[in-house]
Amino acid sequence: MTWRTKRLLWGRWQRLVRWEFWPVWAVYPPVLLWWVVEAIRYGGWTLWTNCNPGMLASGMAMESKGGILDAFEGPEGAVRTAKYLRMEAGGDFSEMAAWMGKENLSFPIVLKPDLGLRGQGVEIVKDETTARRWLSECRDDIVVQEMIGGMEFGVHWAKFPNSEKGEIASLCGKLPQFLAGDGEKTLEELILADERAVMMTAYYFSKYEDQLNRVLPEGERFTLASIGTHSRGAVFTDERRLVTLGLVAAFDELGARYEGFHFGRYDVKVPCVEDLKAGRNIVILELNGVTGEPAHIYQPGYPWWKGMRDLCLHFSSATQIGAAHRDRGVDPPTLSELWELTRAHAKKDYLEVD
Repeated sequence: MTWRTKRLLWGRWQRLVRWEFWPVWAVYPPVLLWWVVEAIRYGGWTLWTNCNPGMLASGMAMESKGGILDAFEGPEGAVRTAKYLRMEAGGDFSEMAAWMGKENLSFPIVLKPDLGLRGQGVEIVKDETTARRWLSECRDDIVVQEMIGGMEFGVHWAKFPNSEKGEIASLCGKLPQFLAGDGEKTLEELILADERAVMMTAYYFSKYEDQLNRVLPEGERFTLASIGTHSRGAVFTDERRLVTLGLVAAFDELGARYEGFHFGRYDVKVPCVEDLKAGRNIVILELNGVTGEPAHIYQPGYPWWKGMRDLCLHFSSATQIGAAHRDRGVDPPTLSELWELTRAHAKKDYLEVD
């Protein structure tokens, strides 16, 4: 058995024993049982999708990324949204270029489908040729967004309708994954030798197929995961220790600008940890509704039982907030409405980039 085969087998084994890599169907059975308990307790099967009246099914599925960003109203405070442009499917590069000029932006720029799933289709484009190719392949409406530097975090914020202040129950760091060249090994060999990258060989070998035989010069840094998505290679860390009153206040201020939003995860970038803790210089990339998990649970080595506990608490909070909205006269979606959304989501052909 060759070294390559041994490493591939080891990587596959690690994906089986490390629950952070399990598929949704393997992770969620305990959570579904808890959902049944909470549904009976609060008297409604769909209350968890009633926590954000200002989003389609509270952000369960098929929600528009651009539409969510559009919902923020009023003057920007301590937290701002990244500059963005919404384009219809089939939009021309000239429209994008005109907007970039107006906003004084240059490449790299971020392109993403308006309807996305776990980072699918999101690409950081560095030139006009790549941008034109991406635009020609995308069959959905499009969000063009300025590229923001700094550190990336997932901030889960929740606020009950009758509460004056919200809370941040989850704060997750999102670290890019990279390899360092040594002047001897090919990119494929470096991936196989890395203790984490080897667990994602199927994805990396496909994404970087045309570069696998390239020998990386000594000291060259090769970024494997360029976006903060776990399924695309980002490493998640539990950073709840960094939550401060200043950070909560900043997101309370932001939440007040979105009518009908009470529960979800912001994906943000910030220059440094000190700014994060102070609640300043924070830029919103995306806002995910009820399905925006408390991403700290995917920190390597985070115990399975703690992850299940945190996910159950997550859906308990969503259900309780949804019940509070119901008591205030907001009707939750029906089971048939959620079923139709689920079917539409399952049938959707989401864009994937090489």
